[in-house]
Amino acid sequence: MPSVRWSKALCLAAVLIGGPALADSVADLRQICRSGHNEPSSDPAQIIARHDKALAACNALVEHHGLTGEALVATLLDRADLLAPGTGAAYTQALADYGRVIALAPKTAIAFWKRGQARLLYMRDLPRALSDLNTAIGLDPSQAEFFITRASIQASLGEPAKALADLDRAIALAPRLEKAWSFRGLTHFSKGDTNRAIADFSEAIRLAPDADDNYRFRAAARRAAGQEAEAAADEAKAKALSARDAGAPAPVTRP
Repeated sequence: MPSVRWSKALCLAAVLIGGPALADSVADLRQICRSGHNEPSSDPAQIIARHDKALAACNALVEHHGLTGEALVATLLDRADLLAPGTGAAYTQALADYGRVIALAPKTAIAFWKRGQARLLYMRDLPRALSDLNTAIGLDPSQAEFFITRASIQASLGEPAKALADLDRAIALAPRLEKAWSFRGLTHFSKGDTNRAIADFSEAIRLAPDADDNYRFRAAARRAAGQEAEAAADEAKAKALSARDAGAPAPVTRP
C-alpha cells in the first residue's frame, strides 16, 4: 500500500495543480473514492492506479472539502477500507479512521465490523477483533456477515463450538450465503465430523458451483471418510475449474 505521507502529498499536489480527479465536484470525488473497491482488472498496474486515484480522492474529501455527518462517515469508511490492507502508517491511519467514525456515530455497527475485520485479517489482533464484533452484533444482530467474521475469530481462538453457533446464526439469517456453508463445513471437518462437513460443502457447491475451493474441501472430507472415488472426482472438478480460471486477476498488494 502507498504510505499515508505519499498519499497526502499526491492529494494536495493534484488539488494545487488542478488535477482532473481532484478538481471535480464533491459528488464526482465521492464516486472516485468509492471506485477503489470495484472488481479488480486483469492488469496489476491498473489496479494500483485505481487504488491510488481513489485514495487521493478520499483524502481530498476528508481534508479539503469540509464534509460533515453521513458524508464524512461514508468517506472515512471508504478511506479506511483502502488503507487497512497496508502496513505501518497506512494500517494505523485506517484504524484511526474507523475510530473517528465510531466517535462520530457510535451506533454504526458496520464501523465496528470493518475495524474488527481489519484487526483479524491484517494484524491478527484477535482479542480486539472479537471485542469489535461483539459490539457490532450487539448493535445489529441481523447481519450474517457479522456472525461469519466472529466465527472466524472464534475458530482462530480455538473455540470451534462458539464458531459453529455463530455460523448456524449466519445460515439462519442468509441461507443462500455460500461462504457460511463452506466455513461451517471447514469447522465441522476440523472437529473430525466428516459427514456434516461433506453435507455443508455439498450445499456450498450447490449455491456456487463454479467455486473450486469447495470441491477441494469436499474432496478432503470424502477422503477422510474413505470415499476415495468421490474424492478423486471432486479433485478433478476443482482442477478443471482452476484451469479455466487461470487467467483471472490475482490480488495485488502494495508494500
